[in-house]
Parts: sequence; C-alpha cells; structure tokens
Amino acid sequence: MENGDSMQRLQFSKNIDDVVTDKNIPIRLAFIKSNGMPSVISLWYVCIDGKIHCATQKTAKIVSFLQNNQTCGFEIAADKSPYKGVRGEGTVKILSEKGQDVLDILIRKYLGKKESMLSKFLGKNSKTEVAIEITPQKIFNYDYSKRMKDV
Repeated sequence: MENGDSMQRLQFSKNIDDVVTDKNIPIRLAFIKSNGMPSVISLWYVCIDGKIHCATQKTAKIVSFLQNNQTCGFEIAADKSPYKGVRGEGTVKILSEKGQDVLDILIRKYLGKKESMLSKFLGKNSKTEVAIEITPQKIFNYDYSKRMKDV
C-alpha cells in the first residue's frame, strides 16, 4: 500500500470490517526491543483515515521501543475458528497531542458509554496518554472459513 493513496486507505478499513467480525478484539503489534529481540503486545485499536490508532501511557516501554525502531508488524484476528483476519507491516509515529482523543474513542469502542471502574481509571490517567499511529505498508487478508467449515 502506498502512503498517500486514499483509496487504498479506505479499502484497508473496509477490509478489516469485512474480515474481522468481532469488533472488540485487540490488535497484536509486533516490534523490536532495544536488545534486538522481537516482541508482541496486544492493544485496543481503531482505524481512522486508513491508519490504525492505539493509545498507551507515554511512560510505557512500548513507546520507547517504537521510537527507536518505527517499523512494526500487526495482526487483527479472532482466536477461535474459523480463522480469519488481517495482518501486515507498517511504520509507526508516536503522537502526544492525540493520545487523549484516541483513548476516548477506544473507551467508547471497547467499553461503551456506560461508566465503569476501568473507564474511570483510564479517564483519570488520560492526560499522559500518547497515540500510536500505524501507517500500514503491506496488508494481507486471510480467511480459512471454507477449509475449516467442518471443524
């Protein structure tokens, strides 16, 4: 996917909606740690304008790892069969100014409008959130429904 190709960006969001039926699953984000070893973290995500956005505390280790190496891999897929999802590669930006806004969107997406202990806790710490903006470079959809229909 080329940066700046808005049709591809729109298609990316549509592909996720077509393939991923459970809208409340997290993204699995793969990154390289400072010791050179790969690691994976699960985060809440939302697609905005063809990019994937997550939020975390600015002091979280993932932030420094992504600042040191802006390349990442990702997968958005359910854990139960039939297996289907979206995976890809991309580049990351850490956006301090969007952290609180993205967190608010994620809270509504994953927790709804009803206030809970978790939503209160997250809201209380929202001023120190940063947004992780992933620009997908390559996207792969997969759907094993046909070959798993009798499983």
